[in-house]
Amino acid sequence: MSHFPVLLRLIRANHLFMDQQREINAALMNTFLGVATYCSDPDITTPLSLKELAKRLDLAPSTVSRHLRYLGHWQRKGVPGMGLVETHRSPLDDRAKLVRLTPEGEALLVRLMRILD
Repeated sequence: MSHFPVLLRLIRANHLFMDQQREINAALMNTFLGVATYCSDPDITTPLSLKELAKRLDLAPSTVSRHLRYLGHWQRKGVPGMGLVETHRSPLDDRAKLVRLTPEGEALLVRLMRILD
């Protein structure tokens, strides 16, 4: 069986990310897909925290926090991010950040799913 069709879909998916930002690495794509998978599931009634997302992705919370800044609206002072995810403080715990896709992130996810189907 040829892997060509699957690999071609992955290349197209990668191009969607590259359209958002000129350079993007696999770790950032993995974090975006983690947010899409774990934080946007309609069966999950409680929003997922950054710490829980990091645990599920098997990454350090500091790494996920850095990825979320890059995928968010602002990477660091004055440098725009990709605008695909957002974090907000938990109403139950001021120290916890909850994660979700932005409307732009949801639109990218829809486009990804069309390519991967």
